[in-house]
Amino acid sequence: MKVNIEDFIARTGLKEPLYPGKKFVQVCAVGPFKSHSIVYDWHDPTFLRIEIKAGTSGQVLPIKELRQYPISFQTATHVVIEMSEDDGDDGEGRRGTSGSGSRAPKTKSLAGFMKVAEGKIPAAGKIVEMVVMGKDIAQEAFGVVFDALTAQIEKLKMSPTDLLAKAGKFITKYTPPAFLEAKGDEDAKYVYDREKIDPMFGISPG
Repeated sequence: MKVNIEDFIARTGLKEPLYPGKKFVQVCAVGPFKSHSIVYDWHDPTFLRIEIKAGTSGQVLPIKELRQYPISFQTATHVVIEMSEDDGDDGEGRRGTSGSGSRAPKTKSLAGFMKVAEGKIPAAGKIVEMVVMGKDIAQEAFGVVFDALTAQIEKLKMSPTDLLAKAGKFITKYTPPAFLEAKGDEDAKYVYDREKIDPMFGISPG
C-alpha cells in the first residue's frame, strides 16, 4: 500500500527532524508500567520503521520489567515503510524536517536517494510490513490500520488494542511476547473478540 509521507508528517505534527540515519523517540505517556513511546527508526535509508514500545527510552525493556506492562505494550506493534526513490512532486521533495525547520544532514546512500542526501524526504512510500500486538496484518487492512495509527500519533494517545480491532479478520500470523514460548499454532486464524478483550485493558464497551 502506498502512503504519502508528507501528509503523514503534516497530520502527526512531528516535532523532530526526520531523515535517513535518524532515530528519535516520542514519549506518549509517563507512569508506573503505563509509559510508552513511538520510535521512528530510519537508520536504513530504504526503510522507515515506526514502532510502539513500552517505556520512554525506545529500547527493549528487560523481560522482568516488560511483563508488568499491559499485554498491548508487551508485544510488537510496528509499521515498516519502504521509501520511494520517486518524490512524486516534480522532483522537489520535502526538506528533511518536520516541525523544527532544520535541514537534514547529508547521508551516504544509493543513487536513488540523492535527493534525500540533499536534505529532501521522498514524498511517497509503500507499507511492506505491519504488525499489531504481535499479529501480522494482511495487506487488505493496511489502509484502515495506518489511518488509525496516524490519528493516534496525532493525539499522542496510543492504543494497540484499537488498532487490532481495526484490522478485523485480516490477521495472518501471531507472534507471542518474548517471554512466552511458541505453541506451534501461531499461523492459526486469529479472531479479535472485542467484548472479551477490551475490558482487560479498562476499555468500556461501546
